[in-house]
Amino acid sequence: MVRKKKLSPSGAKDEDGEYHNVHVNLHEDELAVAGMEIGDEVFVRVRDGKIIIQKAHSDPEDLEHDF
Repeated sequence: MVRKKKLSPSGAKDEDGEYHNVHVNLHEDELAVAGMEIGDEVFVRVRDGKIIIQKAHSDPEDLEHDF
């Protein structure tokens, strides 16, 4: 499943009026495809040109590392 999303500004602006945080809205059907639910804890990994979101399992060794 692929859907184009926008990184929406989030949080307070700094003294120069700039945002430093964003959020992405994911629909529950997108979460279901990924085996996740609203309220799940996730790990967010940032790599060159990618943002990877993985469900936070009890054992961090279960994380997928090859992308």
